[in-house]
Amino acid sequence: MDILPPPKREPKLPVAPQPPAEKVTPVNDPVPAQLTLNRKPPFFRQKKFWIFAAIGVVIAAIISTAVWYNWALQPVNKNDQQNVRLIVTSGETSREIIDNLAAQGLVRSKLATRIYIDLSGKKDKLQAGGYLLAKNMKVSDIVEHIASGKTDELNITILPGLTLKELADSQVDGSLAQQGFSKEEIEAAFTASYNSPLLADRPQGQTLEGYIFPETYRMNAGDKLNTVFERAFDELYQKLKNDGLIEKFAARGLNLHQALTLASIVGREVANPTEQKQVAQVFYSRLAQNMVLGADATFEYAAEQLGVTPAVDIDSPYNTRTNPGLPPGPIANMNYTALQAVADPAPGDYLYFVSGDDGKTYFARTFEEHEANIAAHCHDLCNLY
Repeated sequence: MDILPPPKREPKLPVAPQPPAEKVTPVNDPVPAQLTLNRKPPFFRQKKFWIFAAIGVVIAAIISTAVWYNWALQPVNKNDQQNVRLIVTSGETSREIIDNLAAQGLVRSKLATRIYIDLSGKKDKLQAGGYLLAKNMKVSDIVEHIASGKTDELNITILPGLTLKELADSQVDGSLAQQGFSKEEIEAAFTASYNSPLLADRPQGQTLEGYIFPETYRMNAGDKLNTVFERAFDELYQKLKNDGLIEKFAARGLNLHQALTLASIVGREVANPTEQKQVAQVFYSRLAQNMVLGADATFEYAAEQLGVTPAVDIDSPYNTRTNPGLPPGPIANMNYTALQAVADPAPGDYLYFVSGDDGKTYFARTFEEHEANIAAHCHDLCNLY
């Protein structure tokens, strides 16, 4: 057998020690040019994004406008049914009508109302006349009503016992203000000139206090309040004349103004027709003896006019607690029964009366009897002032 010699081995040379390798921070290799050209920018930088964003803004604006427009056409107050009179004059433009609607609080937005009228084709169909509207009506209902030309009629009720100030107060039940008349309309009617014979004895500068006969009057919504007052004066005068009351006033030394003044006090003091006649007798007896009338209703009226707290010693010519005779004029309008009481007072020689807490009126001939009536029947009412 062949024995081969061992392979020849190269002798190992000594390896010199190598210094430690330096740490090298890897560097990103640049992206090849062809890859850079193919990479898409972020979505918000793309033209498509801005197109979608613009569309979204437009849609949001359209929706917001639609929501606002629908809101603006709704009733101002769904629970407010109080009549508001709107008078549309001949030749008045739709813009002027809308301004009046807004001024009376009947629409939420003049712009939305204008747009609705234009879109509905009613712009040239709004008709002159008087209309009764309310804050619980939609713009569409208001516009349709005015375009129909069907003017409204209404009943105006003058309640007894109210002063001119109360008739103009929207917070007073049954006032003219609550029946759809504006403050300006009421003031114009209060200060207008009238030719009724009822006013013949009214002193120069005296207001219409006590002259507006309490009654219900039918009128067109487009009529001025002056026409209602004129009818009230004429109706009362005719009634007084027909019933012979004017002559009866004269027989007792009273002209119409004085009779209305005394009747207004009687009416404010007591409401019962029978008691009114006896109260009228008391006042006539006091006037005959040059005593003060002493009516609480007169200083209460004076305080109302002055805007102060009622007091028995209030400084006013209307205060019959401190001033003898009749006050300058009536202190309120009154029921016809009070005028009848002044024309035909009850017989008697009473000089005092007091309204009891039980609603009854107690009469007395002497001051001592009067004091006894107060002690027995008037505790709450007699301590008001």
